[in-house]
Amino acid sequence: MMPPIIWIMIVGVAATALGTGFLMPAIPDFNLQGVSVNERDFSSPITTANVDIAISKVRGVNSIGEPVFKNRITECSFHTPSSGLEAGSTVICKLTDDQGDVVAEGRKDFQAGLSPSSRTFIQIEQIAFQNANEIQNVNDIKIIVLGTDPTCDLDPLTTLPNCQ
Repeated sequence: MMPPIIWIMIVGVAATALGTGFLMPAIPDFNLQGVSVNERDFSSPITTANVDIAISKVRGVNSIGEPVFKNRITECSFHTPSSGLEAGSTVICKLTDDQGDVVAEGRKDFQAGLSPSSRTFIQIEQIAFQNANEIQNVNDIKIIVLGTDPTCDLDPLTTLPNCQ
């Protein structure tokens, strides 16, 4: 059996070794937006969005072969009450399951932009597996709004993005 003094020394060395990680300086916040040759500021394309879903009733068959109706999310309805979208913006509607995995999604590109409070529908066109967009398979809806590419300039004649 080891004497208690050796145990105290082992605990002391271990505590000192573990405590040195806390002595590192804090990592400062970085603003990397001004680190390129062609400097631009990035900003969110919208501040507020309202989203609804469209549910369609589809005929199906249950596990024992009886006819049933299945409720599927077929569209996301999207609009921004306070600000519109610039020309070249994109809105993606993602349906996720209870694990946070994307099971279905739809995407719509707005080449001419979208004016404030203009309601638009985004079709759910991609599904991860058959019946993935059934209401009981969906736990959350995520909306992703992509503004225009900040490295592009607007063409003055068409007001559309002109990327090289």
